[in-house]
Amino acid sequence: MVSSFAARTAALALVVAISAALPPNAGAQETAASAPTQYHYSTSVTPVYGSKYPIAGHLDLEVFPSGIVRGYYHNAYQKAFIQVVGGRDGNYIWFDIGPTLADLGFGVALPPGGRFHVVATLSTDNAFRGQLYEEAANVGTPQMGATTPSYAYGGAPGAFTAPNPQYAAAANAGSAGPENSADQLIFAATPIDKSADDYQGKY
Repeated sequence: MVSSFAARTAALALVVAISAALPPNAGAQETAASAPTQYHYSTSVTPVYGSKYPIAGHLDLEVFPSGIVRGYYHNAYQKAFIQVVGGRDGNYIWFDIGPTLADLGFGVALPPGGRFHVVATLSTDNAFRGQLYEEAANVGTPQMGATTPSYAYGGAPGAFTAPNPQYAAAANAGSAGPENSADQLIFAATPIDKSADDYQGKY
C-alpha cells in the first residue's frame, strides 16, 4: 500500500513538472501552425493567344500547411460562389472549380457533375498562371481492382457510350484534359487585398 502511494505521488510530481515546463499556449501554437493561410485573387481567363475581353473573376483560397487548397470562385458578372478544392506542392497549384452547371463565361458547357480544372505555377508574390480546361464527371476513370481496366460507362476504354447522347462527345474523348479541349484557356490570378467581393461565409 505504501509503495503504491509513493508511486502515485512520484507520477503526480512528474506530470506537474512536465506541465510546468511546457509553454502555457502549446496547444494554441499547434492549432496556429495547422491553420490555413487565406489568399484573395483577381482572376482572368483568356484563350491561349489572348483576348481583348478576358473573363474577369474573383478567387478566395485557403491553403493549409499540408498542401490542401479550398475556397470559392465567382466571375465578375455572376456572383454565384462556386466551390474550389485542390492542392499545392511547392510552387505548383491545382484545383477544381465545381462541379457546377452555372455559366461561368468560359465558352464551355459542362455536363452534369462536370467541373473546370486549373493547373498552374506560382510566382514569388503568390500570383499564378496556368491552364484551365473542362473535366467531365466519371469520364475515363478506371475502376480499381479489375485485372482488365473497365471504364465508368462500361465497354472498351475510349469506346463507351455516355448515358445521354448530348454528352457522348465528352465521354468518347476517353479522358478529359487540355490535349482534348477544343479551346485551351489560360487562367491567371493576381493577389489582391481582402474586399467586399470575398466569400463572406465559412469555408
